[in-house]
Amino acid sequence: MAKSPEEICTAFVEEMKASWGTDLHAVVLYGSAARADFVPGRSGIDFLVLVREVDPRRLIALQDRVRRWRRDRVSLPLFMRPEMVSSALDSYPLEFLTMQAGYRLLYGEDPLRDLAIRREDVRRQCERDLRGKLLHLRAGAIDCGGKRERMAELIRATLPAMTAILQGLLFVAGKPHALVGTELQDAARDALDLDTGLFHELYRLRIEKHPPGRDKLEGMLIRYLRELERLVVWADAGGAGQSTTRKTEDA
Repeated sequence: MAKSPEEICTAFVEEMKASWGTDLHAVVLYGSAARADFVPGRSGIDFLVLVREVDPRRLIALQDRVRRWRRDRVSLPLFMRPEMVSSALDSYPLEFLTMQAGYRLLYGEDPLRDLAIRREDVRRQCERDLRGKLLHLRAGAIDCGGKRERMAELIRATLPAMTAILQGLLFVAGKPHALVGTELQDAARDALDLDTGLFHELYRLRIEKHPPGRDKLEGMLIRYLRELERLVVWADAGGAGQSTTRKTEDA
């Protein structure tokens, strides 16, 4: 019998209490499991665990939990000291921005409530992540050899990070960004001229068991590549002076 997210969260917190005792500072649930876009059986369950000292011996002692976590779709937790949250904001602003956009405090003091995230740091990471995703997708388009299942898997593998990137780009544009699903895509359409028709198709592909035909997938892949190229140009300039006209500029 599959466990509910609530059951998994309760059990996880109790495990962390048992493992870390008084050194446990906070446990945070973030990602889709804390938002409206959670898909049972498909979405992962993500935890941030803050401890006063990240003792490697205690981490290693958690090895026997990993098989059960994977069965329950629990991602490997992020462990850090409380002071690392503020000191890492310039290096990983997008991750913390995304956590802020949808999270639940399960135990302890809230580490995300008062974070001051700089717009330029987010812009820089969005550009870097988009360029990396674009290069990966270009290489994958060659490597999949036109095979339908491989094209579908390539597209599916890139989509989870797009939620964070689109939230980041909206933050850079000074727009409300704590959005998911169609609300996020519609906001990105208005602020970034996002091709929402394409992204609706991409996200349908993520949840459908059987991908469409090869010609349809190739068309989606081509449009996806062009859209990423355009978003790279926008992120590079932070939206300043950039036309919202969809172009196929090389990134």
